[in-house]
Amino acid sequence: MNQLIDLALNKMYQRQITSREQLLNEMLRVKLTVEKLDSQQNLAKDKEKMFQFMKRETEQELGFFPADREDFIDFFTALKDIDPIDFALEIYKNDRMGTVISPKYLIQYIEEKIAKLNPQRILITEAEKHLAGLQALVMRFPQMEITLTTQLKSMSLLLRLGFSKFKNVRIIFESIYTECLLHETFDYIFCFPAFGAKPDEIGKQFLTRESDGIAAENMLAHLKDTGTMDIILPAKITFAGMEYEKLRAYIANHFTIKSIYILPEGTFRPATAIKTYLISIAVKPEKTIKIGNFQLEKDVLIVADTKEVGMREFLAHEDWRVELLLSEDDENIQRFKNSAREKVKLKEVAEVFRGKSILKKDTTLGDIAVLNISNLESGEINYSDMDTIAEEERKIKRYELLDGDVVLSCRGTAIKSAVFKQQDRTVIASANVIAIRPKDKVLGRYIQIFLESPIGMAMIKSFQRGTTIMNINHSDIMEMEIPIIPIHEQQDMIQQYDRELSIYKKAVSEAETRWESTKITLYNKLI
Repeated sequence: MNQLIDLALNKMYQRQITSREQLLNEMLRVKLTVEKLDSQQNLAKDKEKMFQFMKRETEQELGFFPADREDFIDFFTALKDIDPIDFALEIYKNDRMGTVISPKYLIQYIEEKIAKLNPQRILITEAEKHLAGLQALVMRFPQMEITLTTQLKSMSLLLRLGFSKFKNVRIIFESIYTECLLHETFDYIFCFPAFGAKPDEIGKQFLTRESDGIAAENMLAHLKDTGTMDIILPAKITFAGMEYEKLRAYIANHFTIKSIYILPEGTFRPATAIKTYLISIAVKPEKTIKIGNFQLEKDVLIVADTKEVGMREFLAHEDWRVELLLSEDDENIQRFKNSAREKVKLKEVAEVFRGKSILKKDTTLGDIAVLNISNLESGEINYSDMDTIAEEERKIKRYELLDGDVVLSCRGTAIKSAVFKQQDRTVIASANVIAIRPKDKVLGRYIQIFLESPIGMAMIKSFQRGTTIMNINHSDIMEMEIPIIPIHEQQDMIQQYDRELSIYKKAVSEAETRWESTKITLYNKLI
């Protein structure tokens, strides 16, 4: 940590100013006072006059100063020579719940992209997320008109103070989740919206109701005919149904997707660990789309495992799950996609629901058994070691498992599945498990066989919203396609599967018994 910043923070902590919002506010108060003192230099020699000057000039914008005159003089002395952006980076760098600060290597990648495109008008939305490399970017392109937006009042002032010396930079205090930047268009837009929020006042009708989808649609309207937008979006944008399906169709029909790259795991930690993509969208048509993974090499973001796909081929898919196109099983997946065999979405032939959220402290001796991931072993369920809860049956009825239900892990580090067999007690699924209840066209065991197949596993992974720790939403699994064959063929497949599995397990058991016996015989010879 910068020593000056460390000393300043200690002074503020001692006065019980500890939250990030309070710390930033008082830094801005000092910087605003410094700015306004330029024409009142004589005041700096009189502590009381300077204190009263600060209150008069800053309290309307920043609120009441929470300490006394001596405290302010101490803050002023400690903070006046510290760069406000460096200070903000320091206090927000480990923020788990608030402002997301993107890593420096990401904004450096965007900087190189701008250098190649050579746009004249640039828009960077919610610019406070990119403080780590924003000044360097602005300094590199003094000839370009750069607009920075924020919807946070404190960040608006921070950006104004931090970029006041750059004549080509304009700060706009507006939300990108409503009508904004009226009648303005840009050659290049870089957007990193909030994920999954539902803004209250959006001002107009958008295809989606969540912040990421709203921002994507909203900002595309501000692209020039020759413009390009790079936007960071969560995994669900590539496969979620309903309103996101409409958004994908809108983008495909009116714009061109130039590239979709998967960002490295942990790019935005500790704020979020969900899987994210950098999607590049242009107005002009392209014949191909580039897909791939980003890798971090010596603090530089580079594209790896890249693949170029024909635009027609890409748009022939219902979604944008580039993982399927990049998969080692891509050939098999394409055969599956292109086969004449009838396929249906899982939601058409089964009811899909997620289990009940149960904390460890809630488990107790009770009549209701809880199936968790730990109870799934090698494609089967261990019914003998389940947690239990004491709860009224009417309250857990919607989570109760029935004979033939397929259970699929949706959290953890491994994909596990099994078929539930009716027990002599009530068993419910935990929140770490997705339950799939087949209807009349499909059998549970058949669904499980497909899920554990290489194609099934690849498709499940493509719905992954997390990175190392798996996070699969049941609403996404509902959109998964499975092949449909007649019931009697499903039954034949299941009988063959179970017969060969039984033979395999017997052979393994006999081999293990023989091996243990052999070891004991050999060990006894050592005595």
